[in-house]
Amino acid sequence: MTPPPLRVLKHTHACVEVQRGPDRIVVDPGALGQPPSLDGCGGVLVSHGHYDHADVPLLEQAVKAEIPVFGPADLGATVGSQALAAYMTVLRPGEHHLIGGFSVDVVGGRHAAVHPEHPGPENLGYMIDGRILITGDEHPHVDAAVDVLVTPVDAPWLRAVDLIDFVRRVEPGTVIGVHDGLLNDAGLAVADAVLTSLPREGADAAVRLAIGDYYDLSPGAAVR
Repeated sequence: MTPPPLRVLKHTHACVEVQRGPDRIVVDPGALGQPPSLDGCGGVLVSHGHYDHADVPLLEQAVKAEIPVFGPADLGATVGSQALAAYMTVLRPGEHHLIGGFSVDVVGGRHAAVHPEHPGPENLGYMIDGRILITGDEHPHVDAAVDVLVTPVDAPWLRAVDLIDFVRRVEPGTVIGVHDGLLNDAGLAVADAVLTSLPREGADAAVRLAIGDYYDLSPGAAVR
């Protein structure tokens, strides 16, 4: 019997879901667009506490429903939620966990700079099943090969040259560009042009998924 594919499903903005058969985890469900359903979810991973990655009512709903929520140590304080701070599981770079049936290695450390003096919140990236790297809002250092890199293609802190440098370092199989929820049609065209350039910069392929689209990691990976 052919095993089910490892799937990356795009929800909104920076929110993706990783699936394999009945197992599913949600990463960075922010407050832009329709929140994802958490029914049957084995865990929610949050990279950092900015509103576009952390929808506080949804995360509090998760902990109330005893759906595990994982994130950096300052997440509860960043979003101002005592309930989240009390019941979430704190993750730190260098740790390895089994979450919702998936192997998760924690990388990263700090949000990309957005102010010359004031550092941003903690930011964690997640390497899932040793194949999918979801970065949040930074360009973390990783030593392992990356089959699929899920990373912002647009952000106030992001320059195209920095994204290109990151892709050159990582040399991923496929880049899935996210963090596009604030762009109009003209902005999306620019983001797509940047993505189109990445196969010349070390990636094998690059794509930006529409809401509800998915990418399967299998011997014949495909976008649907």
